[in-house]
Amino acid sequence: MTQARRASIAPAATDQEALAALAGGDISALGTIYDRHRTSVVQFVARAVSNHADVEDVVHATFMTAMKAAGSFDGRESCRPWLLGIAGRLVQRRRRTLLRFARAMGELMWHETRTAVDPAHQLGARDLVGRVSTGLQRLTEAKRVVLLLAEVENLSCHEIARALEIPVGTVWTRLHHARKELSQLLEEADV
Repeated sequence: MTQARRASIAPAATDQEALAALAGGDISALGTIYDRHRTSVVQFVARAVSNHADVEDVVHATFMTAMKAAGSFDGRESCRPWLLGIAGRLVQRRRRTLLRFARAMGELMWHETRTAVDPAHQLGARDLVGRVSTGLQRLTEAKRVVLLLAEVENLSCHEIARALEIPVGTVWTRLHHARKELSQLLEEADV
């Protein structure tokens, strides 16, 4: 790394300089932004999400999104509001996804209770919903999100790739592994 390049991302660099370096492909500039604003983002996300286990995931996603979107930074003195905006959108997106999942699970339970006359069958359906829900929570977030987008939201792999800004091959791989792991978890629960 050249001296000029190292100086461009020094901790004394402004947010605008660090993001310009990041937009130019210098990933190490993300460290400057992260060190400077992580505490604010963590505090905001901790107040915004109901499950504290999700805080680090959303914070990580915030900085990864900032890295991808560094070129769109508007040049303000501080990128803190911009980062908090990214975090806020990610929290909202996460909440909407979880609400859709809860709604789908509720509809499944409602459907099962309406069609099931046999109490044993009804209990079995509730047990299945519980096992599926538990199994989904054991998947990594990346696999769970892809699986939910495919199975609950009925998105194609190409649509998921565009929505998550990842290669379609990654979507296929995650979806394959998520289905396989969920199937294994459900089989283990039957034992």
